[in-house]
Amino acid sequence: MGRRVVKAFNLLTRLRRTRCKPEELLILTPSCLQRSDCPQKITNDINECRRCGRCKVKDLIELGEKYGVRCAVATGGRLALELAQQDRVKAVLAIACEKELQEGMFGMFPKPGLGIINVRPHGPCTDTDVDLAEVEEALKWLLRD
Repeated sequence: MGRRVVKAFNLLTRLRRTRCKPEELLILTPSCLQRSDCPQKITNDINECRRCGRCKVKDLIELGEKYGVRCAVATGGRLALELAQQDRVKAVLAIACEKELQEGMFGMFPKPGLGIINVRPHGPCTDTDVDLAEVEEALKWLLRD
């Protein structure tokens, strides 16, 4: 059910032809994308990542820098909603599991957003992964002229 809800919200955002400037877009990522054995925790600030390349956090930061988009990490749904509801944020590109995306998209509506479901090869909330090509495509779509 959650996957269908995320697809429906993504379609709604695309039908609304949502576009924004880089400074108005937020890439919101879950803390579980970071390797669980990483000694450098990024729960307070994603930029504390040492960019070792063992997880996709480095790549997401670099995508944000490439497109001039702010990246943030959320340790839970409440924090994710607080970040998404900031006035300067006009749209959100969120990465999470189906359940978190579904709840988050309902919570931030009518603010537009695209959700990308993360991959969970080690089960929920541990060492998750994301398709970077899908993230970049969504970024380009939201930032298009």
